[in-house]
Amino acid sequence: MRKLAVIGVMGILIIMMLMKPVEASEHKHLVDLRHNKDSLQPLEGLWEFYWNELLEPEDFRFRSVESAEHVLIPGAWNGYLINGKQLTGDGYATYRTFVRTDGEGIIAFKIPRILTAYRMWVSGEEIAGAGRVGTCRSESEPQYLTQQAFVMVEEDIAEVIIQVSNFNHRSGGILENIYVGRSEQVLVSTKNALAYELFLFGSLMVIGVYHLVLYYYRKKDRALLFFSIYCLVIGLRTILVGEIFFIQVYPNFNWEIAHKMQTLSYYSAVLILMLFFREMYRSYVPAWVVNSCMVTTGIFSFLVLVTPARVFNHINPVFQVFTILVSGYILVILFRICQKKEPGTLFIAFGYAILIFTVFHDLIYLSILMSDYQFLNHIIRRGNLSSFGLLVFSLTHSFALAITYAELFNKNEKMTSELIDLNENLEQLVERRTTDLRKSYQKIEEQKHALEKTNRKLEKMSQKDALTKVWNRRYFDESFASEWQRALRTKSPISLLFLDIDDFKDYNDQYGHQAGDDCLVKVAKVLQEKIKRRIDVVARYGGEEFVVLLANADQTGAITVAEELRRAVEVIGVTVSIGVASMIPSLSKSPEDLIRAADQAMYLAKKSGKNRVES
Repeated sequence: MRKLAVIGVMGILIIMMLMKPVEASEHKHLVDLRHNKDSLQPLEGLWEFYWNELLEPEDFRFRSVESAEHVLIPGAWNGYLINGKQLTGDGYATYRTFVRTDGEGIIAFKIPRILTAYRMWVSGEEIAGAGRVGTCRSESEPQYLTQQAFVMVEEDIAEVIIQVSNFNHRSGGILENIYVGRSEQVLVSTKNALAYELFLFGSLMVIGVYHLVLYYYRKKDRALLFFSIYCLVIGLRTILVGEIFFIQVYPNFNWEIAHKMQTLSYYSAVLILMLFFREMYRSYVPAWVVNSCMVTTGIFSFLVLVTPARVFNHINPVFQVFTILVSGYILVILFRICQKKEPGTLFIAFGYAILIFTVFHDLIYLSILMSDYQFLNHIIRRGNLSSFGLLVFSLTHSFALAITYAELFNKNEKMTSELIDLNENLEQLVERRTTDLRKSYQKIEEQKHALEKTNRKLEKMSQKDALTKVWNRRYFDESFASEWQRALRTKSPISLLFLDIDDFKDYNDQYGHQAGDDCLVKVAKVLQEKIKRRIDVVARYGGEEFVVLLANADQTGAITVAEELRRAVEVIGVTVSIGVASMIPSLSKSPEDLIRAADQAMYLAKKSGKNRVES
């Protein structure tokens, strides 16, 4: 272990000594879309770079291009020498490059996370952004958000300008490739990437739950528990990296918390993996190794919890070295075990080798060697492969479990055969016991299917209001966020109706709570009957309030629908006040603006006499 640690540290020191700060070059890079229309092209190479300047398209009309520095993309601006000064991660800058097109039609961009806030223009039109760009920490707001942007280009050469600011991460700039191509290519690429990551997420979650159920029935085998937790942790981490599906669903989620979640999932996974192998091979992994791993992981995790990202990002390279040492140690242990030919070890060793390869790949991809020094950036083109490695490892571990259980079953059959040979009078007893074993196995399978069925029912129940059977607040929030993003892309209108039952408290006091519940159910039924489009959403917002989400509906159409609902509800003996708000989403507006407008309109309807529609 000591030799392995010395070799690892020496190797890293040698690599760091060979890396030198990148000098800013003096050549302009131009991407030509005319010669390759079959696939997306990366906007990689040299970009114009304007340090400590936030420039917009109109600023370049009177600016000399000769004043620009040039930097290599993808890569952080860390380490570049600008005016004799070596840059750190903190700061702000403007990037510019050009794309040669056919001069007509729509071109599309697939934009990765950019550290840590940006605005992007193409041919003078602002097409994308994430977070808030600023010239200091107080003015800027970080956010990771992968996006697709589409723009109509009429010139032969399209100008691409990106403002970037970073005061929250150790590395700043465009660390991953931006891709450009046709609209369908970007959409297919994004769809495939999301499908792949959601497949990994779902597979790892199912495998994790499956092993958790196995542990429930085999509590002595704690390796099942640690393996289950490991799969669940890496599964959750899968939606925090890559296409960052979690932020796609919750675009306003706090960047600092999300970054801490991503880092802690990585730290904890290293410890859980060590605990798993300790339980699998206790005679090979001493307790002091596990205790050392727990203390080290605890210290690093504590630093992540109590310090901001701009601080704990600097300790990540140290923990990456620790990860390499732990992974190498486990690999040596598995090699020793394989020499003794213990059952199932070859499967586990093969799966672990795949896992370690993908982990090392991701460590290099996320390390300062890639971001600051462009080390191996022409070989390692994408990251986040460790989830796939874990999926392979999970399958090989399942094979090893199958071998173990098969051997146990074979031993049982052998013992049964020996008992038959010893005493044929026990034939019926042995047959009965064998039948019981098969029934037990079938019962486990039935329980597994029942659990999966129950989980599906629980998922659907969690989205429905228990009383009225319409969608609940949680489902509305998710649908509203998704519809807002769709309307933002298509620039189509979206409308909200806020409905509140008039004098509901008095109704409750006069007729009783059961009658109040019946009233809510009747109102919900009326709303469901009148709102017939599948793309619209009727939900109980809380108490006696309901909300109706109308996709692709302008204010005139929304008011018409609201009046129809008001009259329909009046028929059942109660009245509602309805607030209507419509909006075409843009980057300067937020979903909360539309909710606030609809809510205010509803209160105006209340104040204006109730049983009416206001907008």
